[in-house]
Amino acid sequence: MKSISIDQIIEKSGDVLVLKQKANSPVSEVLPAELAKSTSLVFASHKNLLDKALENKAAALILTEAVFSEAEKQLPKNVTIWTTKNVQAAMTQVLQLFDLKRSFHTQGIHPTAQIHPTAKISPSAHIGAYSVIEAHAAVGDDTIIFPHVYVGAYCEIGQRCYIASFVSIGSDGFGFFTDKTFTHHKIPQIGKVVIEDDCELGAHCAIDRATLTETRIKKGSKFDNFCHIAHNVTFGENALVAAGFIVAGSAKIGKNFMASGGVHVLGHLSVADNVILSGRAAVTSSVDKSGMYGGYPLEEHRESTKTLASLPRVKILRKQVNKILKHLNLTEEE
Repeated sequence: MKSISIDQIIEKSGDVLVLKQKANSPVSEVLPAELAKSTSLVFASHKNLLDKALENKAAALILTEAVFSEAEKQLPKNVTIWTTKNVQAAMTQVLQLFDLKRSFHTQGIHPTAQIHPTAKISPSAHIGAYSVIEAHAAVGDDTIIFPHVYVGAYCEIGQRCYIASFVSIGSDGFGFFTDKTFTHHKIPQIGKVVIEDDCELGAHCAIDRATLTETRIKKGSKFDNFCHIAHNVTFGENALVAAGFIVAGSAKIGKNFMASGGVHVLGHLSVADNVILSGRAAVTSSVDKSGMYGGYPLEEHRESTKTLASLPRVKILRKQVNKILKHLNLTEEE
């Protein structure tokens, strides 16, 4: 169990937290309010969470400004209390102190990793067990590569990236010529993959190398588990993509793209900046205007929810139409 002092939290949080009162008790863990103990730090964005944390005698509290204003007079003096404008923003700073797995991500290369002599690995990077880094690949400063990751020849990973286990970067793109006998001939994939700074790839993502030039994911983009990025795709900055996302070859995705789970995008099309796709949306033609979309065929999100809500009534409507046609002595063809 790791003990964190109040001063350490103050130093780490910067201006994300505002200290309202300070007690001397260190904290050993961050827990939900209902599981809190006398050694716990609790984030509370609602009054009921604060009440439960106080009932369980939590040692320290991080409250939204609204919750603090509502409960200020009832707060005990033996508890350290901060306020924050945004709980999630506070979590991005504070939880780093309690992340025990970070202690295993020491700089350097695990002895079981296979690194080609021509690969360029930053001294501050971490390469996990049984990972493979092929010829002329590059891994930047402070990047963490977990066990069993594959990075193909000539591929580039920038600084401060987070590559989870079983990710494949730089496998061949899916390119074949089919002749008149229906025999499939492989088209050599001679390009590379470039992952820019501050990107994250969840477990089992596959990023295919380009046919001729590059597949590129621009800085700040984050991908959940089980995403597939095909050859020659370009992603703009700051994408945020949930699990099960698949994009076919040569698609161009704009910056600040967001996708819920199970979204599919066809190849050789473009998606504008600042587009949001709801779960299981399918993009079959270019999206030229920023906004929120969903469904298949793709519609603006509000319309797609109406379409989805209507689907269960299609059978009923069909029966009703058949009754009307029968009453009028008409057939469907007429």
